[in-house]
Amino acid sequence: MGAPDAAIESMVTDLVVEYSLNAPAERPIPPELSLRDEIGLDSFSLVSVMLRLGEELNLDLVEESTRRGIDLQTIATFGDLVRVASTFSQPAK
Repeated sequence: MGAPDAAIESMVTDLVVEYSLNAPAERPIPPELSLRDEIGLDSFSLVSVMLRLGEELNLDLVEESTRRGIDLQTIATFGDLVRVASTFSQPAK
């Protein structure tokens, strides 16, 4: 998979900033930052981000992740979240 689309990364950044307890000021957000430890997303906030991401992409993330074989529980960093969002924004093969 190639580099994530800038619009997808921007959308994910906006969602993460909206729900995080201590959003980093740095833009773009470094991909290696931990969603939980460094960005401050608790479990509820991460679920909220994922639900909103599904709404933004107009799909059911649980259904789509199952169909594509993506384990949403493995999303740990900002980069992981951007990659998953980018994958979901592409047509399924």
